[in-house]
Amino acid sequence: MRALPFALALALTPLTTTAQSTEDLAREYAALPAVQEMTAAMFSPEASAAQIAATLPPGVELSESQLTDLGNLLSEELTGFQPRLEALMIDAMSETFTTEELSAMIEFYSSDVGRSILVQTQPMFTAIMADLAPEMQARMMGRQAEIMAIIMGQ
Repeated sequence: MRALPFALALALTPLTTTAQSTEDLAREYAALPAVQEMTAAMFSPEASAAQIAATLPPGVELSESQLTDLGNLLSEELTGFQPRLEALMIDAMSETFTTEELSAMIEFYSSDVGRSILVQTQPMFTAIMADLAPEMQARMMGRQAEIMAIIMGQ
């Protein structure tokens, strides 16, 4: 009989929630080793050199040594942005995704397969943009008169 009042009291006691907020989950996601590795790779000398190569004007070519030196310089400068990127990512993710979505992302990207996918995504997109950038620049150069007219308010 003693168990009945205890069980009733337990049933009527509000349960404390262990659910994490979207901000807590976004922080957890940002702290994943694969995410840390991916963001570090974004600012690597190799990624920086690829970004420079992708944005060179048509006809401008740099030697491998020049690209390496520029990649190192840009990487050194941009690496300081990693904490700011992480803070912006946490804010954006906590505003964009639900706790369920963030929990699923954490679970997936914590797995070996998820980690592998995440780590390979940034270099893949860098390579795609390096291939696409010259064509994009050429098209924009072809519309330069129209772009300038819009900018000048004509």
